[in-house]
Amino acid sequence: MSVSTGELSESSSLRRRGLIVMVISVIGFTANTLLLRFLGSGDHDIGPDVPLFFRALVGTIVVLVFFRGNRPVRILPIFRDRDLILRGISGLLGTAAYYWTIPSLGAGKATLLCNTYVVFASIFAMISLGESLSFRRLGWLVAAFGGIGLLIGPENLGGGFAFGFPEILALFGAVMAAWAVVLVRQLSLGFSIGTIYLAQCLWILGPVAILAVPDLAGLSWAETGWLTLAATAASFGQLAMNEGYRCLTVTTGASMQMLWPVATTAGGWLLFDERFGWLQWLGAVLILASIWRIAVGTMTTKRA
Repeated sequence: MSVSTGELSESSSLRRRGLIVMVISVIGFTANTLLLRFLGSGDHDIGPDVPLFFRALVGTIVVLVFFRGNRPVRILPIFRDRDLILRGISGLLGTAAYYWTIPSLGAGKATLLCNTYVVFASIFAMISLGESLSFRRLGWLVAAFGGIGLLIGPENLGGGFAFGFPEILALFGAVMAAWAVVLVRQLSLGFSIGTIYLAQCLWILGPVAILAVPDLAGLSWAETGWLTLAATAASFGQLAMNEGYRCLTVTTGASMQMLWPVATTAGGWLLFDERFGWLQWLGAVLILASIWRIAVGTMTTKRA
C-alpha cells in the first residue's frame, strides 16, 4: 500500500515534535533533580515526602489552571477508568520508590537504578504494544545502560554495587515506571496528556499528604519557593514526556530519557563543583551515541 507525501510529512512532523518535547522533558527533570539535591543538603535537610507532596500538588494546579491542550482535561475517568487508575498507582509507586531511595543510595546510584526502566519498558512495549525490538536496538540499549554505569558507577560508588533492600526497592520503582510509560502510550489514544498526568498527581497527593502535611509548618518561605519551583519543573517535564511518548515509540522515547542522568551530571559539575574521572565522561559519550543511534535507526525504519 502506497503512502502519500502528506502522510509522510505528518509522520515526520510528529516524530520531530516528539524529539523536541522529550528534550524539554529532560531539562525539566534535570532542574527538578538539581533543586532537590540543593534542598536535601546543608541546612535544609528536607525529607523526600515533602518534595513529593509539592510535586503532586503543583502538578495538579498546573494541569487544572494553566494547561491547555487539544483535548479537555477530564477528572472523573481518573477514578473510573481502569488504565488511568493503574497509571496513577504505578506513578505513585515508581516516583515514591525513587524519592525514598535517594537518601540511602545517593542521587547517583538511585538515578542509575531508576533509569533501568528503559530496559523494562522496551520489553513491556514489545509484549503489550507489539513494538519490534531488533538485536541492533537492544545492543544500543545495553550500551546506553552500560554508559550510565560508567557515568555514575565505578568512581562515584567506590565500594561497588551492594544489593540490599534499597536496591530492590529502586528496581521495583523502575519496573513501576516502565509500566507507567507503556500505559501512557496506550492512554494517549483516548485521553489528553493533561488527564494522564493529573491521574498520577491525584493518586500521589492523597497518600503522601498524610506524611508531608505535618512537616509543612517548619518550612521557610525560601524553601517553599524552591520546592514550588522544583515541582513546577517536574510538572512541565512530565507533561512534555507524556506528549513525547504520544509521538514516539516507547523504546525511542525511553532511550532519550537517558539524557537525564547525563544532564544531571553536567549540572552537578557546573553548580556543585563535582569532579569526575575519565570513566564518567566515557559513559556520557557512550549514552549520547547510543541514544542518537536508536533515534535515527527508529526513524529510518519507519520511513522504510
